[in-house]
Amino acid sequence: MKQRIIIIGAGISGLYAAMQLEQQFEVTILEARERVGGRALSINGHDLGPSWIWSHHKHALELVSSLGLEMFLQYTEGLALYQTTDVQCFNPPPQEPAARIVGGIGAFTEAIVNSLSKTQIRLNEAVTSIVKKSEGLQVYTKNTNYEADFVINTMPPRIAANIEYSPPLPFSQVELLRSIPTWMGYVVKVVVTYETAFWRDEGLSGFAFCHSRPLSEVHDAVTKDEAALFGFAGSRYADNDFKEKVIEQLTKLFGHKAKEYKNIYVVDWNREAFTAVIEDMAPLASHPQYGYDINAMDGKLLFAGTESSFGEGGYIEGAIRSALRNIDKVIKISEK
Repeated sequence: MKQRIIIIGAGISGLYAAMQLEQQFEVTILEARERVGGRALSINGHDLGPSWIWSHHKHALELVSSLGLEMFLQYTEGLALYQTTDVQCFNPPPQEPAARIVGGIGAFTEAIVNSLSKTQIRLNEAVTSIVKKSEGLQVYTKNTNYEADFVINTMPPRIAANIEYSPPLPFSQVELLRSIPTWMGYVVKVVVTYETAFWRDEGLSGFAFCHSRPLSEVHDAVTKDEAALFGFAGSRYADNDFKEKVIEQLTKLFGHKAKEYKNIYVVDWNREAFTAVIEDMAPLASHPQYGYDINAMDGKLLFAGTESSFGEGGYIEGAIRSALRNIDKVIKISEK
C-alpha cells in the first residue's frame, strides 16, 4: 500500500511536488481557494502574479520545456521613463533578459495540473490544523479531515504559522515563520490592456520607474493576443479610486492614448486571505534574504514554498527548488 502525502496548497511548489511524488505515493493536494495556482494567476492570458523567468533559472526553464510550453523575451527595446514631478526619458543600462510564458503563468500551472494522472486536488479546503496521531498525521479543514503519512505545507510562512499544530511547533520555528515577509505580500499588480502597443511606436520600451504614485514601476505586458502595460503599487495605495489614479498616471507617462484602454485588471495580494497578513503591508526595501529549512512531527511535517528556498527565493525557480528539497526528504524518510 502506498504511503499517503497531503500537500497543502496548489501553488507552484505544491503542484510540482505532486508531479514528482504521485507515482510513488498516494498524493492529495488541499487548496483553500476555488482555483489552483496560488500567486501564479493569469486573467485572460495576463499575469497578475509572477511572470518572469531568467536564463539562470534552470529548473524552471527545464520544467517549461518538458511541459511543451513556449517562451518569449520581455520587451525592452527603446527608451525608459523616469517620473518624479515631471517625466524624463533615459536609456536604461543593459540587464539580463527575462522571459515570459506564452499564454501566461496560468498556462504553466494548467499544464502541470494536466500532467497529473493520480493526484487528487481538492479545492475550497482551507486547512485549520494538523495533528500528530500514533498512526500518522491528521489534517483538518473546515469541511472534513484527512489522514496522511507525510504533510508538505506550502503555505506562505506567515500563513503557515497561523494554523494550529498539535503538538505545537517549537516557539523558534513559529517565530521564524512569522518573521519572513511574504513575497508580493504588499503588492498590488495592475494590468491595463489596449488596442495597440502605442508606446512601442513612439520608441518607448514600456518601462517606467516612478517616484510618483500609485504605481512605482511599469513594464510592457504585451502578449501574443493583446497589447498591455502592467505595473506594481503598494497595497496601502489601493483606495476606492485606485483604477482612475492608475490611468491618470499612465496618461502622464505615455500620453493621451493611455486613456483609451480596453480593460484593467487588479489584484491586491495583501488582501488575499490565503497569501498575506496585515504585517506584509509594509513595503520591502530590498529583496528579502529568503531560505529556511524546518520540519516537525518526527520529520513527517515539512514546509515548502518559494520563501523557504535558499536560492532564488520569491521567484518561480525558488518555488521549484524548495519543492525538490522536500521531495528528497520525503523519499529518504519513507525508505527508512
